[in-house]
Amino acid sequence: MTAVPNIAGSWRSLDIPLSDSILETIDTLGFETMTPVQAGAIPLFMKNKDVVVEAVTGSGKTLAFVVPILEKLLRREEPLKNQEIGAIIITPTRELAQQIYTVFNTFVEEHERKDQVLCGLFIGGTTTLPEDIITFKKECPRILIGTPGRLEELLTKSGQMVNTKELEVLVMDEADRLLDMGFSKQVNTIIAQLPKQRRTGLFSATMTDAISELIRAGLRNPVRIVVKVEDLLNKGAVQRTPSTLEIDYLVCDADQKILQMTRLLESELEQSDGARKFIVYFATCAM
Repeated sequence: MTAVPNIAGSWRSLDIPLSDSILETIDTLGFETMTPVQAGAIPLFMKNKDVVVEAVTGSGKTLAFVVPILEKLLRREEPLKNQEIGAIIITPTRELAQQIYTVFNTFVEEHERKDQVLCGLFIGGTTTLPEDIITFKKECPRILIGTPGRLEELLTKSGQMVNTKELEVLVMDEADRLLDMGFSKQVNTIIAQLPKQRRTGLFSATMTDAISELIRAGLRNPVRIVVKVEDLLNKGAVQRTPSTLEIDYLVCDADQKILQMTRLLESELEQSDGARKFIVYFATCAM
């Protein structure tokens, strides 16, 4: 297990310096210093270590694998050829895959070697497998980001079109949710298609027996990083949620839920310092 500092250093303080283009994008995003999870994971990835990261949502874990993946692919001695891929990121939900895709594109869109770090989003739902195969052939992405079902199909039902022999990095994000949602079979099938000589990162908010089994099957001598958030009001207590997150709830009759939610959102908007962006989750598509 690797201990990480409570206060991480600047992006320019890493033992293995980042590329100027990567640093420029980070500066543009306004990230002056690394978070603890970034300071712990990025150097290990850059030194070709497998990593297991236990960290809460909001800890900055996305950049902890986005940055080293880009660096590793841009530093290859031989460029990737047609239909060869360099990295795969598996996520439990389409929404998370889309978020990660957006972060990658922030670095990739204007890069002079875009062809070596081009990203492809494969999440099903809005596209069929044949449509995704056509997209892959046309765009030749080097980084595949997607959900387990569609990535499994792309690797096993495309006539070996996707060439994984040169794959550098596999990332399983929110691995606990991947297993909780019943994707164990698909994840193991994906792993079986990949070369053993790769780097693997597993990111999870919790560690369970199922996660430990996945680590044994998919990672080689991983370094474990645990980033915990201490509650300053209750010394020693460990939070599973980001320290800045506020959680409130309202008890009401079932037929009043939509009305009360609307009232709360309108109330927030009326405040000068209130939130201006909202995400609303529903149990089903049916209202």
